[in-house]
Amino acid sequence: MYILDIEASGLNEESYPIEIAWCALEGADEFSVLINPESAGGWDSWDDFAESAIHGISRRECCERGENVVVVANRLEQLLNDHPVFSDAPYQDQQWLNQLFDAVGKRCPAFLMPIDQAVSLNKRAQLNKSLAELARPHRAMADCLLLKKVVQTI
Repeated sequence: MYILDIEASGLNEESYPIEIAWCALEGADEFSVLINPESAGGWDSWDDFAESAIHGISRRECCERGENVVVVANRLEQLLNDHPVFSDAPYQDQQWLNQLFDAVGKRCPAFLMPIDQAVSLNKRAQLNKSLAELARPHRAMADCLLLKKVVQTI
């Protein structure tokens, strides 16, 4: 089982994924990558507010250090085909995953599950309460590791 988190260029309909990370709920397997929006073709929307006030990632950094969308999609495809993957924002993260796979001409191979499904039914209320009180750093790997810690302590 894995937790996945995505940072995006903004929060509007034209936004796209710029950073994706995941970590195993059990063990040390983790991965994080910036995405080069220029490799997707047509990913031009950029929200300066999101850059300055939320995630702190610049478009320039993504273009210079980011991985090609094809490479990221292939790596994600392996993860999504082989493991259940949870998100604390599955609807939004799923949209960005779909957009990533659309950019490489593929369908996203799986659906993200709400993170509360990673725990037993009798622990979900406690998990949701803890998540509501959580201050997130808004960097994909840091968020994944924080979510992992919360899930493991419930």
